[in-house]
Amino acid sequence: MAERYNNIIEFDEISSTNDYAMSLVRNGEVADFTVVKANFQTKGRGQVGNHWVSNKGENLLFSVIVHPHQIPANEQFIISQCVSLALCNVVSLFCKDVCIKWPNDIYVGNKKIAGILIENLLKGRLIETSIIGIGLNVNQREFEGVPNPTSLQNEAGRQFDCETLLEQFLSVFQEYYIESQKHKRRLRRKYRKNLYLLRKKHLFKDNTGEFVGKIVSVENDGKLHIRDCKRNEREYYFKEVEYIL
Repeated sequence: MAERYNNIIEFDEISSTNDYAMSLVRNGEVADFTVVKANFQTKGRGQVGNHWVSNKGENLLFSVIVHPHQIPANEQFIISQCVSLALCNVVSLFCKDVCIKWPNDIYVGNKKIAGILIENLLKGRLIETSIIGIGLNVNQREFEGVPNPTSLQNEAGRQFDCETLLEQFLSVFQEYYIESQKHKRRLRRKYRKNLYLLRKKHLFKDNTGEFVGKIVSVENDGKLHIRDCKRNEREYYFKEVEYIL
């Protein structure tokens, strides 16, 4: 059974916080910054069908519902930038070398500490609702079946209170959310500045095979630009290119 307090709906166990948040939106009006939080997800989802693996009660798993009516559908990537920067800021309070792996994974060094899944509902040319799912590794120390994970406890050497982390994130996210309405260019610059491997040589893979290149920019719609060793500029949308770890 769920409990509601201060626009937070909390579950001990649920299939997916994003799925529950979507059902709320489908069934009626939901206040801005309503949060659906769970100690465990049986079917946690990541980007494009990936699964989010998490031990029960050890991590921060939640979804936030917002209604960014002022953001055009063709600029919806700015929501991803707001969320990524907010999460990056919170993790940076406790860890060094924190960055955003395009489009919106949060890394500490070369290890993934958080993932984001955003589902937008559009109305005409505007965004009606954004459902923002976040999984932050907090107190889990060991992981199975995940290539390069880490957690706040692994990095900082102590345990953390998930409720406090949630409050910190919501506070910072609201600041970026407000900034996105007035200073989109400044927000986009901050996002690009915090990109993982920006202008550094790295091995990538696309549908033509592996290649070495440098990330040079991200367009306003989220398209990634990588310049290869022959100085050809390649462009990718989500899941069209893979980082080789």
